[in-house]
Amino acid sequence: MSVLRAHDQDMQRVDSPRSKWTGEAAGEAEGPTILPRSVITLLDLVEEYKSKGQEVFAKISDYVATMEPSDLQVAGRVLMDTLLQADLAESHHRLRTIKQAVSEEDDSANDLASLTFKGLMKRLVGQGVKPEAIREALSNQKIELVLTAHPTEAQRRSALKKHEDMLGYLKSYDGKDTLTPGQLQGLDDNIKAVQWSCWRTNTVRRTRPTPEGEARNGMLVIEDTVWKALPEYYRRIDRCLRRIGQPPLPYGASLFKMSSWMGGDRDGNPNVTWQTTKQVVTLLRWRIVELYYQEVDELLYELSMTGETSEELQREIEAVSSMWSAETVPGGKVCRPDARSGVHWNFHTGVAADEPYRRLLMALRRRCWRTKKTMEAMYMDSPVEPDFEKEVITSVDELARPLEIIYRSLVEGGDEVVANGRLLNLIRRVRTFGISMACLDVRQESDRHSEALDALTTYLGLGSYTSWTEQQKCDWLVKEIESKRPLLPEDLPCSDIVKEVIATYKTIAELPIEALGAYCISMSRATSDVLAVCLLQKIGGVKKFMRVSPLFETRDDLINAPKVIDAAFSVPWYKQHIQGKQEVMLGYSDSVKDAGKFASTWELHVAMEKILEVGKKHGVDVTFFHGRGGSIGRGGGPPHLTLLAQPEGSLARGHLRLTIQGETIGRHFASAEVAERTLERYATAVLRHTVTPPPLPSPEFRAAMQELADISAAEYQKTVFKSENDIFVRFFHTYTPTSELGQMNIGSRPAKRRNYGGIDTLRAIPWIFAWTQTRLLLPVWLGNGLALQKYIDDGKLPLLQKMYKEWPMFQSMMDLIDIELGKAQPDLAKHYEAKTVKDEDLKQLGQHLRNGLQQAITNVLLIKGSDKLLTKDPV
Repeated sequence: MSVLRAHDQDMQRVDSPRSKWTGEAAGEAEGPTILPRSVITLLDLVEEYKSKGQEVFAKISDYVATMEPSDLQVAGRVLMDTLLQADLAESHHRLRTIKQAVSEEDDSANDLASLTFKGLMKRLVGQGVKPEAIREALSNQKIELVLTAHPTEAQRRSALKKHEDMLGYLKSYDGKDTLTPGQLQGLDDNIKAVQWSCWRTNTVRRTRPTPEGEARNGMLVIEDTVWKALPEYYRRIDRCLRRIGQPPLPYGASLFKMSSWMGGDRDGNPNVTWQTTKQVVTLLRWRIVELYYQEVDELLYELSMTGETSEELQREIEAVSSMWSAETVPGGKVCRPDARSGVHWNFHTGVAADEPYRRLLMALRRRCWRTKKTMEAMYMDSPVEPDFEKEVITSVDELARPLEIIYRSLVEGGDEVVANGRLLNLIRRVRTFGISMACLDVRQESDRHSEALDALTTYLGLGSYTSWTEQQKCDWLVKEIESKRPLLPEDLPCSDIVKEVIATYKTIAELPIEALGAYCISMSRATSDVLAVCLLQKIGGVKKFMRVSPLFETRDDLINAPKVIDAAFSVPWYKQHIQGKQEVMLGYSDSVKDAGKFASTWELHVAMEKILEVGKKHGVDVTFFHGRGGSIGRGGGPPHLTLLAQPEGSLARGHLRLTIQGETIGRHFASAEVAERTLERYATAVLRHTVTPPPLPSPEFRAAMQELADISAAEYQKTVFKSENDIFVRFFHTYTPTSELGQMNIGSRPAKRRNYGGIDTLRAIPWIFAWTQTRLLLPVWLGNGLALQKYIDDGKLPLLQKMYKEWPMFQSMMDLIDIELGKAQPDLAKHYEAKTVKDEDLKQLGQHLRNGLQQAITNVLLIKGSDKLLTKDPV
């Protein structure tokens, strides 16, 4: 029996790796052995470890030391494949468990059911929330998931596609009671075939991916799963609204968006250039319009109705007809003017004059086809047909308007059941994916902008921009933004870096604004950083500016962020420019790396509160863009927990924008069904936070959390950044596989922002990955255990327990740390240290750190009143 059917009922067993790879599965004839004998022996020890635990670990370690490197590589591959497929089985089982939970007649108290639309709406109504308020909150939701490529998924796209196929077979297997024995055997054969194909495929990249390659992979994920999942996602909402007596969502509702950093994130990545950005946007536009073309083509067959239509539709047909002359359309067919009806399609088109919906769809299909051919030519750097370029689709309304006119006409004519089929699906897809599948953000470090402006001011004899005071910078920037004269000289002498910065803005000017998202400024520290991007957009010729999203990353930057935003809103030009809306990005990975989990969580919370106050003071709605990482140590975690840590009002309008990190994209969008569940998880978390916001903490709780944050940050920074003789740096590079991780082909950008410096210049991702490999998981607990211990020693354990019980933010923070601590393995960390660390002072530091891990585990359990980790989320 396949390992993929391990979770068929309750996830109680996973077939042994040994049986899978030697053909000795229960009930099957012995098959050929495909593994070296030493690998089979190792797998036997792994089986023994499953039942006996740590007492077998030494035997495994000793045996591995005797194995040949080639056999070790095979063993690692076998275990990797087994674990990956077990993860797929678990992912599918979670979906099945949730389905069972919402199928129960009384699911009001079911925690799993409350994470679904049906269960949450039922619970909210039971708590006294009016159904109308639920529908209004959902209708106003705007959730935007931003795919990033740092790091990109380590596995190749071909392997991920095979995993998607496996999930499809698992879904089919759920209906085994309705399948014949032959069909069941066919499913087994299909699963085995995919498993064998995986085994015969090199699963990891042999070369480092390019930014465009990363973007292409992200695009394929969206197309393969999110595109398919979206219609059912909306229909599920409509069904659940109907259950509480509410009408469905408006047909033109747009609750969800996809964006991307792949091909636009140039922060410390020299491989992302202006050419890359232009190519990626063109590729995204090319592919999405191809999907639209196919859907419109299907609608041409479906909407064959004749008879009376709305006046609005007739006017639109006449308007479109007047724009057409006799010319060739897709497929070599000809349309000719007709005096009676504007345009009469001849026999070869298959569209008669009395088929109005088809006539309008033909016009839309023509524009899609011409847009597709234009994007194809631009991407291939081939000549563009001028007549085609005139009809290129550059806004979502150009796509949605004719479709929505057809929808309203069908409903008006009594054909609502037809309107709510494929047509409604396409309308919702158009409103979601727009003209480019995923809006591309552009991100650059603030210092790069300063370099460009410094080169400009120096050349013009105005002095060095970087040496000016903040007030001087702001005054000059606003003056130049408002000036009508050009500022950039044709012959500006500058470095390649500055040329690239200017070329990027010129590229932005050439692209449709609806194909772009936010301009994110990493390492934002001052109002001038925001104004600098506005001026550079003007210099580049951008007619309609991209919205600017300053990113505050370190602890000090988060503390300073409210002052920066307040100063920006106090600039009259900028206040008028943003028209009452501002996006602010918050960095989770770097703030944890800078000061630890407690301090990061709290400073993010306080920063949001104060920025919201600044927005209220100036009459500006602030949307937060959460730069969450994949792991809990980088700000990730289950949405229902991570969003509880946000203060009241931060999701007041139902707006949420956050990153989906490259290494978690596969987990979020493994299949269409998994993608649908991902969207639902975020939407229900936002709905819950919006309709029943978390209570404000008491002054006592706030004071305690601030003190805990300060104590933990001091311990964290003393250990990591201020150790004597750089002992911690030596320990890190000796104990962790950081150098090996830097050589892996898992992303297009370097592991460091600069080619020099120590841990402070290391990116948060390799920092987290390195500690994860050792199973010490230091970033998520260092300093926390000590801070909690001081409170406990001072007799404040009851206060901590009260905070956990009554304050959602503190509760979610402790639960997330609990989950991460559950992944730590002190014995394995000790074993790893024994193999790598030789110096006595480093050994002492290793022992000190392991003691800190145990202290954190003990104190977290004490506060939660648990005897072991993961009791709140055993699955």
